[in-house]
Parts: sequence; structure tokens; C-alpha cells
Amino acid sequence: MKLRMHIYKNNRETGFGRIGLILGLPFIVLVLAFAVYKLFLIDDPEVKGIEALELLSADKTVTLTGANIKKIVINIYKDGQTIELLNDSPDYSDKTYSLQIKPKELKLKDGPAVISIEASAGLLKEISYEISTLIDTMPPKLDVLRAPSVIEQGSAGLAILRVKDAASVFIKLGDLTFKAYEAEIEEDMENDFDNTEEDTGRPRKALLPTYYAFFPVPHDTETAGTYYAIAEDTAGNQKVKSLPTRMKLKKYRTSRITVDDEFINTVVAPLLNKTDIEDPAGAFKEVNEDWRRESRHKIMEIANEAESKVLWEDRFLQMRNSKVMATYGDRREYIYDGEVISKSAHLGYDLASYANAPFEAANTGIIKYAGDLSIYGKTVIIDHGLGLMSIYGHLSGINVEVGDAVKKGDIIGNTGSSGLAGGDHLHFGVLVNGYEVSPLYWWDSKWLDVNMLDYLSY
Repeated sequence: MKLRMHIYKNNRETGFGRIGLILGLPFIVLVLAFAVYKLFLIDDPEVKGIEALELLSADKTVTLTGANIKKIVINIYKDGQTIELLNDSPDYSDKTYSLQIKPKELKLKDGPAVISIEASAGLLKEISYEISTLIDTMPPKLDVLRAPSVIEQGSAGLAILRVKDAASVFIKLGDLTFKAYEAEIEEDMENDFDNTEEDTGRPRKALLPTYYAFFPVPHDTETAGTYYAIAEDTAGNQKVKSLPTRMKLKKYRTSRITVDDEFINTVVAPLLNKTDIEDPAGAFKEVNEDWRRESRHKIMEIANEAESKVLWEDRFLQMRNSKVMATYGDRREYIYDGEVISKSAHLGYDLASYANAPFEAANTGIIKYAGDLSIYGKTVIIDHGLGLMSIYGHLSGINVEVGDAVKKGDIIGNTGSSGLAGGDHLHFGVLVNGYEVSPLYWWDSKWLDVNMLDYLSY
């Protein structure tokens, strides 16, 4: 009897054990599956943007993007110190961090340091980075040697800067920047600089690079602003100085131009490569605004490729035997069917002579562009150096190629009506760091002597 009871009890316990095992097996499988997922199937952690940590300026903001991150720790090691820059366990696996690092506040001296980044996504999913960094909190040296006191809207100024230890130098006005170019020093001048006062009888000159910077007052400037000269080094440290230059704003005239169906059909339709325009006002607006914006972007790209030395000589030439048909800065309202459908500003001089008239290079330089340029039609752009260029639009023919060196007065093409033009003429403009300014100043020898040539010979 006792034997039967014992066997029954054992069988019952075995049954309960089997039931428990069966009931717990899904949970065990789930735990094992989760462990396998965490250990082997989740993606490795990743941190992007770490290259920005290779140089630390006096105030450096670095944006890091973490992916598959459960924990991240960033430390900097310098002269026996360990300073924690970040320690985070994000709620989500993907997170962007913006680290503002100020070495002086962290009591870190200039020089080499090491930054470590450790990130994990699971028990076996860890990654580490070790970055050799350089702490450089010393800004470049910058002095404004000369700058104009006043410049008019549509005109330009020239600043002379003395700079040391800079990777880039520029003039800034609001959101606009105008590149400065390092002056080329002739070999005999370098030899003079190396001589002592006893050798030459002249005071020794400072061996700091000189920079020239052309800067305009753009046509669409609405309120007077302050120009700043800025020198920036490779680490991102900046030295800023204001220029003593005030701007004199102008009020440009507004003209109304009627756009009719004939103009839409003969000019706008071919530009859009169409023979049937269903929405004349929309078609004109597309060309006048969208195409104009595209041409501006292209001109700015070309302006960034300017030669770093002066190529031009004295005053610029106006096209021979030409009549001025439109001036710089005119605000235009285009009327179709009694309504204003688009607006623009005319940023050059329209010069007319006779159909397909030959025209000259306004000054010496190198051809930077020769081809079709959106609303300007067939176009030539000449680089005169230091960010100064001239543009010739609406041409019927071009006699030069990119890279050609041209002299002032060389025939480079013929007037025409290509692009968004209502008749045969030459659109002539002057570009300062990509911004069109009024040619009127550059035709004036006295203005050039006082505002440009005298500065360049400083």
C-alpha cells in the first residue's frame, strides 16, 4: 500500500514537473530568443561626426549623431586630466548630440589631447573611438590697415587687411560674406623685407601677409549695416574687427513693362522649349524668377573661382558707339492683361548700337565663362582678379573660350537678343565677389583712382 502511494506521489510530481516545463518552455524560448537578439542580431552602435573633434577651438560646437545607442560616454584626456564631456543613456537608440566645448573653461591648455568615445547597444555590442585632437584657442592676428569711410549702394569698397595665422579671411555684412585675397609679394620686395634698417636705410616692414577684400553694397540692401573683417584659423577661432565704412543707400526708380502674347510666344515659349503656352503669366513668371535665381547661383559658383591677383588696368571701357537703354538698379514690374505678374531688379547697363554689333572686353582678364546662362542667354564672364569680374549677356555670338587671356579692347563677341531679351543689345555688368554692382563707377577714372587704384598701391 505504501509502495503504491509512493509510486502515485512520484507520478503526480513528475506530471506537475512536466506540466510546469511545458508551460514555462515558451517563456524560456522567449528569453533565449531575446538574449540571442540582444547579443547577435541587433545592429552595432555607431557615432557619426567624430572628425569634428580633431581640432578644438576656444569655443567649438560639435554635432554627433548616434545610432543604435543605449549608452555613450565621451572623455577627454590631457596632461594627466580626465574630463567627462558626455555620459548618456538615451531612451531611444538614435539620438543627436550637440556638444559645446570650451577648453579654457575646462582648464585645458593648448596642445595635443586624446578624446575617447565608448558606445554600446547591448552586452556584446560595443564600439570605441580614440581621437587625437589638437586644442588651439589662439585666434589669428588681424588689423584693418585701410577701408573707405563711405560707399554708395550699387558701388563697392576695398579694404586692406594685415593678417597672421589665418586659413580664411573675409568681409561680412549680415549673412553675406566677401572673400579676401592675399597680396602677392614680388621677389625683390621680399628681399627688401629681409634686410635690416642698416642695410637699406629704411625702417624694417612687418612680415605679416596683406589681404585685399572687395565688398559691395548690394542693390537689395534695405537698411544700413556694419561691415566686419574676419580672420579664421583651421581650428575655427575667429578674430573680428569692424570697418569704419558707412553705406549710403539709394532709392531706385520703378518702371512698368507690359508683357504681351507676342513676347510670350516669340521669347518665353522657345526658352521653355514649347510651342503652346497654356498659362502665359505662369510661364513668364517661371523664366523671370526661377531661371533668374538659377543664373544667380551659377554666377556665384563662377565668382568663387576668381584669380588671386590683379589682372585689370585702369578704368573699364563702355561698348563703343553704344547708347544706354537701361541703367543699374531699376525695379521692374511686368504687366500682363492689366495685372502685375512678376518683378525683378535690373543689375547692369543695357547698351545698344546696331544689330549684332561687335563689342570689346571692358578690361584685361581671363575668360571664366563662355556659353548659355539662363535668362542672360549667350554670355561671357571675364575674371579681372581679386573677386572682380565683368559679365556680357544676350549675345548673338562669342569669339572666346574659357581660359583665354584677353586684353582691354579685344573684340570678344557680338550683341544679340538671346535669353530673356526684348531686342538686340548688350547687358553689361560688373561683379564684385559675385554681386552685380553699377558699371557707372568702373567707367569713371577719377573714382577708380581714389577708391581702388590708390588702395592697391598702398
